[in-house]
Amino acid sequence: MSTKVDPGLMKDLKAFGLKDANKCFQCGNCTATCPLATTENPFPRKLVKYAQMGLKDKILKSPEPWLCYYCGDCSDQCPRGAEPGETMMVMRRYLTSLYDWTGFSRKFYTSEKFEILAISILAVLIGLALWIFHAPNP
Repeated sequence: MSTKVDPGLMKDLKAFGLKDANKCFQCGNCTATCPLATTENPFPRKLVKYAQMGLKDKILKSPEPWLCYYCGDCSDQCPRGAEPGETMMVMRRYLTSLYDWTGFSRKFYTSEKFEILAISILAVLIGLALWIFHAPNP
């Protein structure tokens, strides 16, 4: 079975907020401190390496981005400040946008203007619902 390399993967992940994955030199501190890592599963180091190598298919098939609960232990122990915990969050955002057929999640995660607009619309709708369904004055 051949593995395809996606040279645009890092660019895509950067659009979703990835900043410092290239700082990672695979020291293993993140895996040593992660409560989810086992000797058979070098988590989150494996996924950071997949991202660096452009192995999109392996990231798509991996359950690890969904297992991370972002405790921050890996990011605290990283000697280079590569933020592996944030990398896991970015991968979740990226994967969510791939599975979203509407395209809203990609816009929400990558566009600050769209995010502000969506939150503003939600606030207006909540305010309108409170105004319409408010309790009568005694």
